[in-house]
Amino acid sequence: MKKNLLPLFLFVSVLISNAQNTWTQKTNFPGVARHAAVNFVIGNKAYVGTGTDDVLFYKNFWEWDQATDTWTAKAQLPGQARREAVAFSIGTDGFVGMGCCGALSDFWKYNSLTDTWSAIAPFPQPTMTGIAFAINGKGYVGLGDDGSPSFSKKIYEYDPIADTWTQKGNFPGAGRTDALGFAMNGKGYVAIGDDGTLPMLNDFWEYEPTTDTWTQKANFGGGARTTGAGFAIASIGKAYIGTGDDDSGMFSDFWEWNSVTDTWVQVANFGGGIRTDETGFAIGSKGYVALGQLGAPPEFNDLWEYAPLVGINEINTANSILLFPNPSNGIFAVTSQEEITALEIYNVLGEKVYKSEMQDVKYEINLSAQAKGIYFVKVMSGENVSTQKIIIE
Repeated sequence: MKKNLLPLFLFVSVLISNAQNTWTQKTNFPGVARHAAVNFVIGNKAYVGTGTDDVLFYKNFWEWDQATDTWTAKAQLPGQARREAVAFSIGTDGFVGMGCCGALSDFWKYNSLTDTWSAIAPFPQPTMTGIAFAINGKGYVGLGDDGSPSFSKKIYEYDPIADTWTQKGNFPGAGRTDALGFAMNGKGYVAIGDDGTLPMLNDFWEYEPTTDTWTQKANFGGGARTTGAGFAIASIGKAYIGTGDDDSGMFSDFWEWNSVTDTWVQVANFGGGIRTDETGFAIGSKGYVALGQLGAPPEFNDLWEYAPLVGINEINTANSILLFPNPSNGIFAVTSQEEITALEIYNVLGEKVYKSEMQDVKYEINLSAQAKGIYFVKVMSGENVSTQKIIIE
């Protein structure tokens, strides 16, 4: 008897497409192709600007909307044009400062609601090629070239309410330039970089702001390098680092770090090929890499989206999870065919806004006090994990 294999084919096709681990090119950055730019993310929009094409320095900024894949020119940075600055975001504000040339200390706040910039307290030390990230309403900035012989190991915390910088404990690894810094689930991370010697660095560190302490994690799996790209997808607890160079060549490889197991695995190579001095960010469940160079012309103006690998257990569990109503006013129910053991919710900045442990197949949640927008609900059931999107209107 002839069997109809179409349903099986469709199921397998959907399963494979859901698994992802793919790069997709998005709309090109409309400004001049460049490298050594910065970015910050507010909601489902990324703001990309500054940088250089080795002819001119730039201070213009563009907003990229994830929902429409479109770019819009925004107000340019009021300070001088620059490269190798740092940036982070808190709430609806972006913060950009420092950079080259020579080393700068000025810092600026961008109000995304009014498309305006205003000066804030300058960074305590003129610095370029540093790192920055934000955790729980505070900015953390440091490392880089501040004129010291072995590069900076200093870390400062910025309080946007008091408009003050407070020095924290020194970074315990080597002082360095061109490292990567990002935050995920209430902790900061610093990886790779250049300490002025060869080989480059491949270490990876986690910062706990509540205790002002650093813990060394498993070394980056791709080997020593500098000026790469990185981003963290908080809803799945994973960070991604790749590309860059080691002073003898450039890379296109990308690696995934699992925060639960502290292990690295290689994922799909970057879709744009080898490059260095690009910029990376994450919005929701996707990662992005943009711009960059090959060390000489041409410069790049492309933008690529990375959809991470989703395990079979995550796919199966996702099929049994229901969020209702969705969209909601902030009050909704999570139901599952299997017993839910834990639940976490993150906003689009990767900040954890809700956590609960339970043993039930249905759970009601009240996020009405949270801002309207997109949130990611991470549901754990035994060894299975599912992450789904909820919209609060």
